[in-house]
Amino acid sequence: MKKTDEKWLFIGTDQRMLACSRLMEEWGNNTFHYDGNEYSEELASIVDHYSPTHVVFPILQMSHSIPVEKLKPHTKLFTGVASKDWLLPYEVAGNPVHSYLHEVEYVWENARLTAEGFLLEYYASTKRLVFGEEFTIAGFGKVAKATADVLSKLGASVTILARSADQIGEASALGYQTERLETDTLTMDGTLINTIPAQWLRVKENDQFRIFDLASAPGCLKANSPDEYYTIHLGLPGKHFPVDAAKALAAALLRMNSR
Repeated sequence: MKKTDEKWLFIGTDQRMLACSRLMEEWGNNTFHYDGNEYSEELASIVDHYSPTHVVFPILQMSHSIPVEKLKPHTKLFTGVASKDWLLPYEVAGNPVHSYLHEVEYVWENARLTAEGFLLEYYASTKRLVFGEEFTIAGFGKVAKATADVLSKLGASVTILARSADQIGEASALGYQTERLETDTLTMDGTLINTIPAQWLRVKENDQFRIFDLASAPGCLKANSPDEYYTIHLGLPGKHFPVDAAKALAAALLRMNSR
């Protein structure tokens, strides 16, 4: 395919970033991948010599950002998790900023990949079948819905735990058991899957239910909670399905770029 004048810089150690860079190159784009999650002298040199017109930042926010003055005017930026303070210098400078984590089609595709990635983590960790097991899912956003769908189709018993009356109602209408989340402690059996991006759960010493956290760091546990049965799982699409995750991300980037 004929190369375009656009120059895409992909940043991040998540495997989907490298795969996405290669895929975009196959589709006729000039691309470069930086295998790091922080701003460094190496990245500064790459920006100076490569002069990207499009920058794709890591899934999680970089600890230090690329100085605005190093970017060409109107360089398009595509972000994952990013705070308002982190984005402010770019917005003030007039750089177009797009969040691929807010691109609806991509978010649903990523949720499905996360749900299937969770299955691989569950099988590897527990050596147990999903069929006939009890799972409680905290939250009922896109990742929770995709995970509940996968588990129920494999014969698991799924309970949705949520604060929102709308989420409780929707989950009930879809045939799931439901419970209202009203305290920071739980009495339950089986496995808890957290999708709520907040530290809301306090685990007691005698609790033995297994917790898989699929939400963003720092996870769902409040301070001083025992973590013997707790694991946090970030970036499952890139970890288990880098090519599929890259295809979803590349398509989303091109959709956002054309708008």
